[in-house]
Amino acid sequence: MVEKKLWYEKYFIDPLNKYAANRLIKSITGGINGGVNVLLIGSFLTIISIIISAIPGLNQTSFALKLADLKVLVFGIVGMFFAYSIASSNAKYNKIDKQSVGFFAVIAYFIFMRPEFVVDAAGTTYFSVEFSRFGANGIFVAIVSGLWAGEVSNFFKKRGWVINAEGLPDIIKTWFDYLIAGTAVTLGAWAFTGLLNIDLHTLFSSLLTPVVHVFTSFGGSLLINALSPLLFYFGIHPLSVLTPVLAMYMTATAQNAELLAHGLAPTIANGFVINNLATTFLLDLGGAGSTLGLNFALLFSKHKYQRKLGQLAIFPSLLNINEPLIFGLPIMLNPIFFLPFFVVPIINYVITYFVLFLGWIKIPSSMALSMHIPAFINAFILSEDPKAVILVIMLVILDGLIWVPFLRLHARQVEAREK
Repeated sequence: MVEKKLWYEKYFIDPLNKYAANRLIKSITGGINGGVNVLLIGSFLTIISIIISAIPGLNQTSFALKLADLKVLVFGIVGMFFAYSIASSNAKYNKIDKQSVGFFAVIAYFIFMRPEFVVDAAGTTYFSVEFSRFGANGIFVAIVSGLWAGEVSNFFKKRGWVINAEGLPDIIKTWFDYLIAGTAVTLGAWAFTGLLNIDLHTLFSSLLTPVVHVFTSFGGSLLINALSPLLFYFGIHPLSVLTPVLAMYMTATAQNAELLAHGLAPTIANGFVINNLATTFLLDLGGAGSTLGLNFALLFSKHKYQRKLGQLAIFPSLLNINEPLIFGLPIMLNPIFFLPFFVVPIINYVITYFVLFLGWIKIPSSMALSMHIPAFINAFILSEDPKAVILVIMLVILDGLIWVPFLRLHARQVEAREK
């Protein structure tokens, strides 16, 4: 007998799982997650820069200035790596050569950026394009480049539209297998920009600006902060669904970082956006649902099982990995924990929003984005404001206090089952 599905499975979980399983969505999600490695390098360079700036006599040295330029360079070319990573992710799901498709995406990405070749009086040719396009500002062009390269290559490969190179070494055979597809990817991108004269970067900036404004508004971000724990509660990883929205937040962070680079103070009056990816990561206190406070509450629990779980999960929690808590307590589909798991991140967001809105703490504007740096450290890296660390400590304490009565109820239920 087939068990009848519950209403939320039929109308909520199944459609979202279908969406998350879509090849294009999985390609974007996997690609962006892979490209974050480059941001992590920039994050460590940022940490080094912060340490140097705190040492008298070093912050204006040649070494410090060159290191700052290196940091700008790493963050400034991240879009290119996202293009490669998204294409490789798409190729993985299409079961075709990841490296070839990744290279085609980089070619398409450069073409979409519409560079100019400038020749000076001496006959030297210079490659000219606005540098900011290659950073997180170009994330949507990177998505298009990656998917275009992946899907076109798959179209040609699956139909056997390749140059037969049987008998040659595998690496040479791969060259010919993807030669026609790669040419089609390149010519297609060139036709779009060169013949049709369409600037994809400018087009996305115009079309997506209203959408970005919606998602970076107080209401839009409140919705995202509510959806993340709700998805996880029902067994759907938030990143599998919300990554396209996080791409919009990354664009907002890039805009903030650009304003900061021009010497502007990170305030609303200067055009800084509160709801950006840096703020999202600042609020990532232990993972989806802000469970770091829960983990600390578990450490002080009188119940042996809860205390032991807290001890085992504390290190992953400090790195914002909370699957041991989600599945260990468990939180997922557990009616006792639905309310705190859903409400805590909303409370954290509302408090943080108004603290930033009132200017009590600098608006996070750093591209040093990493979700696996401990929250107490990440707060300072993202905002370069010591008061942000105090805010995070207060939120974690508040979160733990909210979780305590629900943990006690859970402990009583566990004890009753054991008897």
